[in-house]
Amino acid sequence: MIREVIRPQQNSFTINIPNSYIDREVEFIMFPLDLDDKQETIKEPKQKDILSLGGSLNKYADSSKIDLENNAWELHIMDKYK
Repeated sequence: MIREVIRPQQNSFTINIPNSYIDREVEFIMFPLDLDDKQETIKEPKQKDILSLGGSLNKYADSSKIDLENNAWELHIMDKYK
């Protein structure tokens, strides 16, 4: 991966493509890094935000079924291959 931050001074920009990228699909993405306050800012998720997603489905959990989960796979296999 190649990443380069530039500050263009004109409308056109020429890039040199490494030999290892020749005859391969590549993607070019361009977006401003200095966005106005009026625009939505781009931010990378923090590690703590990613880890906190683990319990995000808790609101859908049925606490009355939790005990059944302990051996649900075994019961399913036994029922399927009776």
